[in-house]
Amino acid sequence: MKRIRTYLLLGCLILTGSLFQSCDDNDNDAYIYSGSLAVGNMVVKDGEMPYLKLDDCKRTILPSNGNAIPSIYRQDGKRVIINFTLLEENYQGYSYYARINDIDTVLVKNIIPITPQTADSIGNDVVNILSIWASNEYLTVQFESWGAPGSKHMVNLVQDYNIINNPDEEGYLKLEFRYNNLQEDISPIDRKFWGIVSFRINEYTQPSEISPSPIKGCKVKANTHQGEKTYTLKIKCDAETSGQKLSDKKDIKSRLSIN
Repeated sequence: MKRIRTYLLLGCLILTGSLFQSCDDNDNDAYIYSGSLAVGNMVVKDGEMPYLKLDDCKRTILPSNGNAIPSIYRQDGKRVIINFTLLEENYQGYSYYARINDIDTVLVKNIIPITPQTADSIGNDVVNILSIWASNEYLTVQFESWGAPGSKHMVNLVQDYNIINNPDEEGYLKLEFRYNNLQEDISPIDRKFWGIVSFRINEYTQPSEISPSPIKGCKVKANTHQGEKTYTLKIKCDAETSGQKLSDKKDIKSRLSIN
C-alpha cells in the first residue's frame, strides 16, 4: 500500500485545499492526505494537551490526535515539522485545531565561528537554497542537493569574527550558510534530496553578552548553483508578516541525512 504525500510548504503555516490520490493501479487503496505543513516548537505541559507553537510567535496548532504523537516528538521545546489537516480555526484559545498526518524532527544547531584553519573541514559545496527565514528564536533554511539515500551531509551557519562592524550599521548580522557533501561522489547520482535546518539566533535578537543591542536581521551568504548569493532577512514575529514560502511537493521523510 502506498501513501501519497504531496505538500505545499510554508515557513510557518499554509492552508491548502488540494487533494491527491494514488495513480498506481496495483494499489488496493490509497491513503490521501489533503494536508499542509508547518514548522514550529512543541509545547508540552502537565495536565494539558500538547500543541505546536509556530515561528510567528502568535499562532498555535492543537492536534486532535495529540496523544498519538510518539513520545520522541512529544517533548517540550522539540522543534518539529508536521503535515496536518485543518479541522477548525480559533478553537478553544488555539489558532487551529488539526489532525497530524505525519511528524518528524527538525535539526537545530548553533552558529559556529569560522577561521582559516577550520574553513576546509566546514566545507563550502554548492547547494540550492529553496527558502530561508528568520524569527526571534531561529534562522531556518530549506535547501536541496544531490545525494544518495542514507548518505550523510553537513550544514552549518558560520560567523567570521574577523569581519569588522558585524552587525553592520543597519543592524544586520553577517553570516554564511555552509554546506558540505562530505566528499560524496555525486556525479552518477541523479536524485535530489532536500533538507531543513534551524539555527539558534535568540542570543542576537535580544540583549545579551553576545549582542548588547538586538539585531534587526541577518545577511546570509551562500554558495549556490547560481553563484554566490546574499539573503537579507528581517527578524519577524507577527502573524501578518512572519514566515517564507518553501518549495512544494516535499515529503517529510525524503530528506537528506544531515548533521
